[in-house]
Amino acid sequence: MKNNSPTVNGYILAGGKSSRMGEDKGLILFNGKPMIAHVIEQLKPAVKKIIIVSNNKAYEQFGFDVINDLVTDIGPAGGILTALSQTDTNYNFICSCDMPFIKTDAINFLIENSFDFEITVAVHQEKIQPLFSVYSKSCLAEWKNQVQKNNFILQELITQYNLQKLEMKNMQSFDETIFTNLNSKSELEQHQQKVK
Repeated sequence: MKNNSPTVNGYILAGGKSSRMGEDKGLILFNGKPMIAHVIEQLKPAVKKIIIVSNNKAYEQFGFDVINDLVTDIGPAGGILTALSQTDTNYNFICSCDMPFIKTDAINFLIENSFDFEITVAVHQEKIQPLFSVYSKSCLAEWKNQVQKNNFILQELITQYNLQKLEMKNMQSFDETIFTNLNSKSELEQHQQKVK
C-alpha cells in the first residue's frame, strides 16, 4: 500500500539527558541552526503533523506541539509510549532529534512500505534503526505492558510485534549518513560541514 496522502504523524524524541553532549542535543547549534531544525526540515513534507516529545518547553519555539514524557528516565521507550498514547493517526514515524542527516526521501520510502505491519524498522548493514521507524498505534497496549515489566530495550521491545525489517539500500539514492547520531561535541565538529 502506498502513502498517497500524508496520514502519518511524525514524532521527534527530544527527551534524552544528553550526558555526552553536556546540554540538550536538539537545541545545540549545528551548521548554523538547532540540530532538531534539520530533522524538522526533512520530516515536515512527509507527515501530517510534527509533534516533539520533550519535557523542555524551549522546543515550543519551533511552532509544533511539545508533549511531556508519560514515563521519564527510561530512555526512548518512554518517548515511543508517549507518542503512541497521544497520536490520532494509525501510523507514526518516530525518530530522534540528533539525526540531522535524515532525508525526506528515506522517510517516505519507509512510510510507503509500512502499512501491512505493526512496526517497520529501517535496516542498514544488518543494523536495525528503531529510532527511524514507523509504529502502529495498535502497538500501544503491549508496549505499555512491556514498560510495566521494566523492559526498556528497543531492540527487544520491537520483537513483540508483527515486525518488518526494511532494507534501506533498496531505495534509490540511499545515503547511509542519514543514520548518523551526533552524541558529543567532538562528533558535532567532525560532521559540521556534511549538511548541505
